[in-house]
Amino acid sequence: MTIRYKKCITCGSLDVAKIIYGYPTADAFKEQEEGKIKLGGCVISEDSPQYHWNKCGEKWTADVAIDADYNEIIGLRASVGGYFEGYYDVTIHFQNKKLIWKYSLDGDAVEKELSDKGITTFISGLKVVNFLNWKRRYEEPNVLDGTQWEVEIIREKRNLKRSGSNKFPDEWESFCELIKTISGLEFT
Repeated sequence: MTIRYKKCITCGSLDVAKIIYGYPTADAFKEQEEGKIKLGGCVISEDSPQYHWNKCGEKWTADVAIDADYNEIIGLRASVGGYFEGYYDVTIHFQNKKLIWKYSLDGDAVEKELSDKGITTFISGLKVVNFLNWKRRYEEPNVLDGTQWEVEIIREKRNLKRSGSNKFPDEWESFCELIKTISGLEFT
């Protein structure tokens, strides 16, 4: 999943036009009539909307679209490890404010109650590590054994999975630090 900037934040419709600012050309007027773009005028500010829903006129910025997608996440399950060093497994439920941490080699499970502030900080951290824009699969083809990982994004509609074998997103270390911060326990 990548951030869905061109999806109405109110109803989910994909009948969305990007808002274009500046002096319009003849082609721009034609594209606006076809619903492909929306002319936003000549003045642009930091808060100027970037997207327009063609049916209801709702307008929003890319930041609002990002927040809407991250607010759909209701939980997360992440695991990382390998055969000889064992696996770390963390499950975080945002709605019931619980975190469960497990390590395969010692068999222990730790359950932790989460605060609203801790969850909010964690979700902000997910945005920083560009979590929703990770590829589905990261794989190093020339290594047969080593470290495998999987992250499942839990949502109301459909869960999303990201995984890898000996290869990671650029933000992986920051993601592991984020898990370590919210759990208070190791995750590498």
